[in-house]
Amino acid sequence: MQTLNAQTVSLVGTNLIEASAGTGKTWTISWLYLRLIAVYGLTVDKVLVVTYTEAATAELRDRIRKRLADALAFLEERPHEETYEVLLTETPLHDCIQRLQLALVSFDEAAVFTIHGFCKRVLSENAFEARMPFETELVTNEDSLLTELTDKFWYQHFLKPDALHLRLLQKRSLTPDSLLADVRNFIGKPYLRTDMPQVTNESFAQLQTAFAQALQTCQQTWVSERDAIVSLLLGGALNGSTYNKRHVPNWAGKLDTYFAQPLALPHEVLERFTPNVLTDKTKDGKATPEHTFFAQVEALIAADYAQQEGEQAALEHLRWQLLHHLRAELPLRKQQLGILTFDDLLLHLRDALEQHPDFAPRLALKYQAALIDEFQDTDPIQYEIFERIYRDKPEQPVFYVGDPKQAIYGFRGADIYTYLKAANSTQHHYTLQHNFRSHPDLLQGLNHLFDQSANPFRSDIAYEMVSAGKAQDSLRVEPPLSPIRLWDWDSLEEDFNSTSVQAAMAEAVADDIARLLNAARMGAAKIGDRPVESSDIAVLVRENQQGEQIKQALLARGIASVQKSRDSIFCTREAADFRAILRAIAEPGNETALKQALVTELCGFTAQDLLVLDDNPASLEAELEAFHRWHKTWHTQGFMPMFRQWMLQRQRYTHLLALADGERRLTNLLHLAELIHTESRLQGHGMHALVRWLQQKAEAGEKDEAHELRLESDEDLVQITTIHKSKGLEYGIVYCPYLWVERDAKASTWFSWYDAGSAGGVSRLQADALAGDAARRCFREAEQAESLRLLYVALTRAKYHCTVTLVSGRLNHFDYYSALGWLLFGTLPQSKEILGKLRKEGMQPDERQRLMHTQLAHLVEQSAGRISHETLPVNETPLRYQPDNRQWQPSIRRYQQRYAPIPKVGSFSGLAAGKEDERPDYDTLVFASTALSDRGRGDVFPRGAKAGSCLHKMLEELDFTQPLSAQHDTVLRPALKRHGLPERWLAAGAQLLENTLHTPLSFTQQRLCDLPKSQRLDELEFYFPVERLRLKPLQALLHQHLPLEWEVIHHAIDKLKFNELTGYMKGFIDLVFVAEGQYFVVDYKSNELGGTLADYTPLAMQEAMAEHHYYLQYLIYCLALHRYLQQRLRGYEWEQHVGGALYLFLRGMTPEQAGSGVFFHKPALELIDALDQLMGY
Repeated sequence: MQTLNAQTVSLVGTNLIEASAGTGKTWTISWLYLRLIAVYGLTVDKVLVVTYTEAATAELRDRIRKRLADALAFLEERPHEETYEVLLTETPLHDCIQRLQLALVSFDEAAVFTIHGFCKRVLSENAFEARMPFETELVTNEDSLLTELTDKFWYQHFLKPDALHLRLLQKRSLTPDSLLADVRNFIGKPYLRTDMPQVTNESFAQLQTAFAQALQTCQQTWVSERDAIVSLLLGGALNGSTYNKRHVPNWAGKLDTYFAQPLALPHEVLERFTPNVLTDKTKDGKATPEHTFFAQVEALIAADYAQQEGEQAALEHLRWQLLHHLRAELPLRKQQLGILTFDDLLLHLRDALEQHPDFAPRLALKYQAALIDEFQDTDPIQYEIFERIYRDKPEQPVFYVGDPKQAIYGFRGADIYTYLKAANSTQHHYTLQHNFRSHPDLLQGLNHLFDQSANPFRSDIAYEMVSAGKAQDSLRVEPPLSPIRLWDWDSLEEDFNSTSVQAAMAEAVADDIARLLNAARMGAAKIGDRPVESSDIAVLVRENQQGEQIKQALLARGIASVQKSRDSIFCTREAADFRAILRAIAEPGNETALKQALVTELCGFTAQDLLVLDDNPASLEAELEAFHRWHKTWHTQGFMPMFRQWMLQRQRYTHLLALADGERRLTNLLHLAELIHTESRLQGHGMHALVRWLQQKAEAGEKDEAHELRLESDEDLVQITTIHKSKGLEYGIVYCPYLWVERDAKASTWFSWYDAGSAGGVSRLQADALAGDAARRCFREAEQAESLRLLYVALTRAKYHCTVTLVSGRLNHFDYYSALGWLLFGTLPQSKEILGKLRKEGMQPDERQRLMHTQLAHLVEQSAGRISHETLPVNETPLRYQPDNRQWQPSIRRYQQRYAPIPKVGSFSGLAAGKEDERPDYDTLVFASTALSDRGRGDVFPRGAKAGSCLHKMLEELDFTQPLSAQHDTVLRPALKRHGLPERWLAAGAQLLENTLHTPLSFTQQRLCDLPKSQRLDELEFYFPVERLRLKPLQALLHQHLPLEWEVIHHAIDKLKFNELTGYMKGFIDLVFVAEGQYFVVDYKSNELGGTLADYTPLAMQEAMAEHHYYLQYLIYCLALHRYLQQRLRGYEWEQHVGGALYLFLRGMTPEQAGSGVFFHKPALELIDALDQLMGY
């Protein structure tokens, strides 16, 4: 393989560039692109560049544009550097400059795509050849279609199941979902060969008949010959420790039970009666007992196994049928709906290229050169597309760039065998041999580690030796660190536990990071001339759960970290908590939903808090009121305003950031809010639909880049990430504490494997239950090969140092199929001999460990100090990180000038409660603090917050002029249900409302039932500015203008307490109506002042108005109405157009007594004007 020089390589034909980690792959691509433009003379729309993610596409686009701009600047200014001088050896200066200027001006037309973006562009531009409908929607999820088609398949096969399918239902617990889960990963891989068994109902019936006959024969013989058979077994010819008077009668009893009622075949017992086992257990010199029953048992067992194999084959055939059903029906269903997925784009383009011979040459003419990045992650369909486009144009420059040693995305469909096939078909092979990432000593250590075998990756992938491409700063630590350190858990405890060992390794890594950072603070750990920082350090893990373990260990030592994860935001605990909170806001009268929301970690209530809430009705009412307010805001203003109110009013920012992982939680919550807001805006979902959407996203578990967890901080923090996520990144110091934890190479229901023995090599799809030894061995070796590539990616992320943990004292962690074991032992000289010794039966753990340590010592010795082997340090007490606080706690200047008050939003609720209240006023739920009880009677509507809220909702939605009986189903019953009240209260609620609507109001014979919808405004929201409202001037004003005879109210005025308000006054008026040209303010009160109408005297109502400061409430309402009418009503006059304020105590109203339960007052204009002036603006 030749070493590539991107500045001089011939730009002709198909080329493969193997770019090992850190060797400047993007630099190389940008140089090739530059030469294709400046030297080859192509325009930017003629050079196709393809990579695999949106982020990589954006970065590659930027790097290419910068390369073009730098080259143009050099050529125009001609500095003394010779960086781009090579261009002029092939092309005149004037031509280069002209081509680069054109490229930069037209760079928006550059053909830089993801693979799916490229396919989409080509298909949309060639819709006729591709048979693409012009109106096609691109979707990211096809789950609903797969479920629909699987249900159809299930209906066809199981509506009237035959005997075979009926047995599968009984024995295998099949469901449509379980069948779909078995095959869904293979639907989009039509290139996998499937050789599935054909099993018919008739063939399986034959197996059942054979088993039934064998069972009947055994039953008959056992019943007639039981005692003789038992006597034979106890006759002394057989091993007495097995066939004795304790065991044999026990087995006989189990056979009695089975033959009397055959259910599950007792294989373990029956095996004792087979000829082979009896022969094996016969004493030397004795004749093996013989009886026809023994051969019959053997035949019965064989018939049962045959039946099970047939059943398994039938199940696999059913799965195979579903797979082919989905592959055939899914494209048709998508075509009917006018939708495509990203994978469909590739299939459509491949098919179009196959079906239209002239299509590929036209694309080759359009894209006269191609640079295909990350080619190691290709699959057969992707490669077929590019190979077909350029097949007939072998002279056109095509560069496939990738590193097979970093092919780690097999679980996503990447196929390393496709890469290897493509490598063999390209005309020229190149490699990049200079590493620009890692320190020379670390590179030599890696070279030594991987160069001990010609086959370190167990496949046709070689390790190419690399050298340093530039001078590097050095890591200097006291005591010194080798570039590669092997940390060995060498305990020989018999009760080895992988979980506890992983925990110990997490603690050791965290201790070492604390030691390193403490040393950096003291000047004893530096990179070049600067101290080591937290952001220089990364911990690479296999799974996010391991990352959380590291994060907690670091946190215990006072070290902040950030964890990168591909997990979905919808599967976090914050998503579950927020879903519960949103459900409670969507159903504000549902007390159960409220309590479920309050006990989430986001709300922070404890069980004791809930008990206090149950014992304090006023507190419960306050919580219900808050959730009603948020419900109202969500309904009227949208999700995001409600979310902001909830965050501020409940001080969630402060609450979350006070937690140890508060930044992570707050980031998740804000990310969720953003996604919900977007979904709400795009789809127009209501409250309940959004809650359901959150639930569906959590259950689907789908992967979407926009839904991945975001980084909670970009500060100087230790990085924790999975090895897959780290690919393409670099870190100064790397810890790999879990490379020894090998994933189970056991296949799932089906697995794919590469059959190299078939002509040209074939990828096959295999049912695990029916797989042969060769297929399983190929699968396990492929799994280990990918683990080795994953190990390579992890080790090559480091610039200066890498620590790897291992467990040398445990054979099962360094067996033949362990990636780390293969690299450290399987590739050493005499590896077969070592592995043979390690597998030797009876070898003690300490012997195994000595053998391994000998081999590790040889590895260390040959590395010339670049690899070390140390015992994993274990500290009983965590080592604390002690940051230099002086570096990040500056002194604070005191602000000397006076500042204006910060504007606030005030409300009647805030003023009456005697505290600042930033919450919007929504006082339809201000009720007397009476017990939440229905008093056991069905004729009296219950008291409490839920009941009051329910009445208000009914009055808001009722048409007053229509009979109540006609609105039971449309208004009353739904309101009861929403507020969690049983339907038995319907009659009591209807009667109370009937009284309210038909009671003549005190100022006139006007009744609410006389008001059509056109004369009323329900739940009228107001919002007006307040320049400065202070307590003392307000009290003086009220004392001056309110009637002197209202003694109880004057006493209440003196008890008012609130902080000065500057900002806005906000509230909701239950009802504003107009009658005979006058406007009235109405507020509904469900307070119970007593059990009879006589309890609702003017004085009693006045006392209630005083106790809750309702007098202030209606004055604020009247002022809001006054300001509103001044702007909206031509010729407005207070005396002429305002009727006054009506407070309706609903439980005291009766049609027989005009004005009963009604508190009425019309404030004087002088009072309203004075209040207006007091509030300002």
